[in-house]
Amino acid sequence: MNIDVLRTFLSVSKNRSFTKSAEENFCTQSTASLRIQSLEEYFDVKLFDRIGKTVYLTNAGELLLPYIKLVVDTFDQTNEVALNIKKLNIGKISIISSQTPGTYIIPRILLDFHKKYPAIKINSYVAYSRVVIRHIAEGNQYDLGIISQPEYSIDKYKQMNIEIREITEDPLGIIVGKDHPWAAKKKIDISKLIDSPMFISNQATTLISYLHYLTGQTIKEENRIIMGNLEAVKIAVQSNDGFSILSDFIVKEEL
Repeated sequence: MNIDVLRTFLSVSKNRSFTKSAEENFCTQSTASLRIQSLEEYFDVKLFDRIGKTVYLTNAGELLLPYIKLVVDTFDQTNEVALNIKKLNIGKISIISSQTPGTYIIPRILLDFHKKYPAIKINSYVAYSRVVIRHIAEGNQYDLGIISQPEYSIDKYKQMNIEIREITEDPLGIIVGKDHPWAAKKKIDISKLIDSPMFISNQATTLISYLHYLTGQTIKEENRIIMGNLEAVKIAVQSNDGFSILSDFIVKEEL
């Protein structure tokens, strides 16, 4: 059923005139009459009585009036909400990110977004990459997932029910304290990395497997020191007792 039919019904009941109703609804009088006729056929009841040049609601029309008004009002309110959604005047966005983007990239973007669209409620969560992928694949909680992963590891995710797009490069660098023997060096041999203490944020980090992918070698288990989070890694590096491999986004303010 066309919403214009219901609007015409309300207009005729208010004005008691097909002519005035046609003017209000920007249609011809015959079109207004046909709309009422189609509504009467739909409900299989007579909705108006004509007395002279004036039309009046029948008992059936009086009973249907509040419900039809409710339908039209609800439709208009729905349209208003939809328009506000399009204009980003209302709504919410939920994002889940791995540690690097969630802690060092996304916050600034979300702050700029909030300044431009203050009515949008923002929820941002930080989790391990595998947790981010799982939630996005399930598709029932978050609108967007952002992870920082080596390109070679992305292929396995493409087989899942998710769409993946690269949005920026995330360069990595070897990080040491200012007084560390490597501090003045531009290149470090992989053999030195293998035999040196390495600070990592968590057991699930992809750095170890990425190094193995690139070099065929891996950091010895006894040399992996788990610090719990990325900020703790940065503090540990300052001791000059080991190194880490971190994103440029994490350390650019310290450089």
